[in-house]
Amino acid sequence: MTETTTERRGAVTSTFAPRDVAVLASLAVMWGLSFLFIKVAVDVVAPLWIVAARCAVGGLILVVILRVRGARLPRGRRIWIDLTILAALGNALPWGLMAWATQYLPSGLVAVVNALAPSSTLIIAILVGLEAASIRRAVGLVIALSGTALAVSSSVGSPGTALAAVTVGLATVCYGAGSVYAKQRVSGTHPPLAIATGQVLMAAAMSIPVAAVAAPLPVVADITPAIWGSLLALGVFGTGLAFRAFYTLIASVGATNTVMVTYLIPVVALLAGALVLREPITLVVVAGTALTIFGIWLAQRQRSVSVPEHVTELPR
Repeated sequence: MTETTTERRGAVTSTFAPRDVAVLASLAVMWGLSFLFIKVAVDVVAPLWIVAARCAVGGLILVVILRVRGARLPRGRRIWIDLTILAALGNALPWGLMAWATQYLPSGLVAVVNALAPSSTLIIAILVGLEAASIRRAVGLVIALSGTALAVSSSVGSPGTALAAVTVGLATVCYGAGSVYAKQRVSGTHPPLAIATGQVLMAAAMSIPVAAVAAPLPVVADITPAIWGSLLALGVFGTGLAFRAFYTLIASVGATNTVMVTYLIPVVALLAGALVLREPITLVVVAGTALTIFGIWLAQRQRSVSVPEHVTELPR
């Protein structure tokens, strides 16, 4: 969506034009490569500082996009309280958990576990009554969890692997809680791009002081050009421009079709990790990833309520 929630509903279609396919592919690449960028940076930059940098750069990019489009940030005390909660659930907490877990898991496997975010969202939505439970959904969720466990099992034995996988799982719960909160309290009240901009700015406002107090400052001399580039790319592409592509796609093909990016992100992340960092892609990882994606697809097939048109719905 752009300036209003309803202004483009008449232009939404159920099929993908070539331009929509290009936007979907670029979104999958930007969010898929985010896991690689984190892995490159985390050896030198503490996870909390990675989150702070991502939020600060991404927030700046979103502000520029918002200004170029002639829009403005939301106004009102109530909405900013909601944005603070969304910033914690949808950005600061899950991004911090994922960055920490990436110290112990290959970047591709972090993306595979993180792909459970829509499943976590669905479970929470069922618990609060926004979605209806069904046997098909239950089977899909079990398959998705089983596939993720299978994929991660390829790294079991390495120090911190199991805890890291659980940590990424907790990050998906944060995403799910944020998505449901957005659906209940924020959806339709303000333009989605303005919501996302305010949310990321609030995430920066809370993550920077936390990093300053709780994490050591990185040694500037140890930050290589690759790390600087990864931090910048994580903010510019993995946050700012990715969110813009996300809303462009929703405005064109609808939120339900946009969720297709969920199936592409782990594939991009696994390939990037293998090509750039030489992370192994074993048959077990491939089979587990395929099961995870299939389970997510199966669980999402019978959605009775439209997908919340909010960025916290998707992993990134």
